[in-house]
Amino acid sequence: MNPVPDGPVPGSTAPDGTTPDGTTREETVPGGAAVAEVVLEGELDISTLDGAMRRVEEAERDRPRLLVVDLSQLAFVDSSGVRLVLLAQERARAGGRRLAVRLGTGPALRVFQALGLLDKLDVLPPPPVGETAPGART
Repeated sequence: MNPVPDGPVPGSTAPDGTTPDGTTREETVPGGAAVAEVVLEGELDISTLDGAMRRVEEAERDRPRLLVVDLSQLAFVDSSGVRLVLLAQERARAGGRRLAVRLGTGPALRVFQALGLLDKLDVLPPPPVGETAPGART
């Protein structure tokens, strides 16, 4: 796994919305650069990909310096989730921004590991068990 360069991801502030396919949290850090985190929950497959892509693209509109796509809460993920991450990574690189993923210890980690992608992504560790980000809606 590649560690995320430039230090740890700052904690999240109040989310800017909750939808059936996840939440988006954004924090403005000193200098006005934003860190955005998109948390996807449930299942990520061809039938839910469009909604998940909209969530990620919505977070990208503000051009955060770092976008975190959190797949650790997914009960199921297939190649659609891989596509979502790789396309987001391509857009981040083209825009001079960073993308990191949080895979957790479940299905998302297994899929990305099986495809040999862990060394090609900035992978964040799973969130501490039982801990909720500040301001996160449950």
